[in-house]
Amino acid sequence: MEFVAVIAVVTVVLLIVGFKPITLAMLAAALILLGIAAMALFFVYFLIRMLFARSHKAEFSRIDKSPYNRFNAAYYIIDGKEYPNVFPSEGIKENKLYKSSGSYKVLLDRRGKYVFDRFSITTCIAGFIFCIVVLPAAVFLMLRLL
Repeated sequence: MEFVAVIAVVTVVLLIVGFKPITLAMLAAALILLGIAAMALFFVYFLIRMLFARSHKAEFSRIDKSPYNRFNAAYYIIDGKEYPNVFPSEGIKENKLYKSSGSYKVLLDRRGKYVFDRFSITTCIAGFIFCIVVLPAAVFLMLRLL
């Protein structure tokens, strides 16, 4: 909510100062373009990390606070050692998504810091495809505003 208020105040101030609405629209399109490009780079980084990760059989251990961020992450046990998932765990239906019975195939990062489970692999691939589809649309919007 505060974000919307800040955007509204900045927009009004820029209009008062003398910026034209089309200039503000181009600025907004450029910010959207930069955001999508940053998101694409984020997913490309993790796709590259997945390419160099090794496949292992793992058992789901628990969901607890991640050592890398403030969110909860799923932990998997590989060869007696516990590794957190690279992305936060799903907050909804965790007990149905993460089951401790059976073993799962995960990708262990080469440095051994974290794993990619099936949900994080899906997130990386879907996010990358989304960015590849939306990035040209944002560029087209930016060029149309020029």
